[in-house]
Amino acid sequence: MKTKMIMTRAAAVAAVAVATVAGSFQLSAADTKAAPAPKAAAPAVKSAPKTLAELFAFLPDTVAIIGNKKITKQDFLKRLGNIPAEYVAQLQPEMLKAQSKQMIETLVDAEILLDMVKKAGIVPSKKLVEDAIDQQLKSLTKEQRDMLEKQLAMQNKKIDDIKKDFLNNPDAINAFAIQSWIEKNVKPGIKVSDAEAKAFYHANENQYKMPERIDASHILISTMPDPNAKDKNAKMSDADAKAKAEKILAQLKQGADFAELAKKESKCPSGKDGGKLGEFPRGQMVPEFEKAAFALAKPGDISGVVKTQFGYHIIKLNKKTAAAAVPFEQVKAQIINQLQSQKLQAQVKAQVDAAKKNVKISYPAFK
Repeated sequence: MKTKMIMTRAAAVAAVAVATVAGSFQLSAADTKAAPAPKAAAPAVKSAPKTLAELFAFLPDTVAIIGNKKITKQDFLKRLGNIPAEYVAQLQPEMLKAQSKQMIETLVDAEILLDMVKKAGIVPSKKLVEDAIDQQLKSLTKEQRDMLEKQLAMQNKKIDDIKKDFLNNPDAINAFAIQSWIEKNVKPGIKVSDAEAKAFYHANENQYKMPERIDASHILISTMPDPNAKDKNAKMSDADAKAKAEKILAQLKQGADFAELAKKESKCPSGKDGGKLGEFPRGQMVPEFEKAAFALAKPGDISGVVKTQFGYHIIKLNKKTAAAAVPFEQVKAQIINQLQSQKLQAQVKAQVDAAKKNVKISYPAFK
């Protein structure tokens, strides 16, 4: 979606060019072990390292040499960004060293790629970043721009703040240069045919299924405290709430209008809309509510009184839609974009691998 392009551009470039650094350090059950509780008389256990520099003490001062250029331990630590030391400390030593080697390879690939970009005549600069961001902003519709500004406002930021973040980040400036090179030198040769997209669709049909879903309304007689009441702890007793729900259900069976009763009696915010909850699949509502709602057979059917942690509900089915495959035409563009991205990453990697063969690269041993 275009509203996300500006904020994610640098990250997207990094994903195409090299593996995400933070992603190199992943935990699994096999990587970590729970420490046994120390005995009362046991000597004090030495505290774990508290800084990334201590955790990576095994790295040499220079972690890689590319021709005449060195990648230092400080370069390595800088690329870790804000990864908490506590997170990294959970990795077993052998796993930490293995993933460190992968990250160093990532940094080497990034340097090789950036050198390719510069040799192609694309110089990383703040102007390149400003021009790219301004171009993206111009391509947004008013609605998209408004949505972007709202998303940023939730983070107490403005578009100019994002621009400043990129302009003051050397890695982001390099990333925009790499993106420019990719757009001019790699992307034009990436093609995905309709036949390829359709073949992928049929090979991955499970990814393109719409689950069974229903459109429902409800009336809630709450047993939770009313935040709008003078007494914030005041709430209806369980017995009174159940009795009231059963009375409303009796009125519905006698022909009362569901939407009008919802507006009058329901304590759910949906009450003002006649109790309408809209369409939803399984897994979005609490279990008791979901079971009763999906058990309704045809539009207009009304449930009995259903108890949940929120109180007592009466549910009305408005529409039921069976599970079905999403038509290929609806996801065709999405699949083509996905396959183009895969081919783009593969092509960039192939060119980086080819360039590495013409450069002397060495990796000093870990301490």
